[in-house]
Amino acid sequence: MCVVCRERFEQKALFRLQCKEQQLSSHSGVGRSFYLCSTCIDDEKKVTRALARICKSGDIKYLSTQLKEIIADVRQS
Repeated sequence: MCVVCRERFEQKALFRLQCKEQQLSSHSGVGRSFYLCSTCIDDEKKVTRALARICKSGDIKYLSTQLKEIIADVRQS
């Protein structure tokens, strides 16, 4: 389920991420994680608000930059 729009998708259609020490990263296989759908990733305003809540961070610009880098890396692979 996407944490932004709350819609259910197959796992392979979602991006799996996690926050560790207020840092956003791809899921490493250990710890809690969350999913984002490709539609919500394109809606930067909603995603940054959700990331700030999930990561318990007030630095929205930094989280947004991290998300863009992670998504770019995943899409290249």
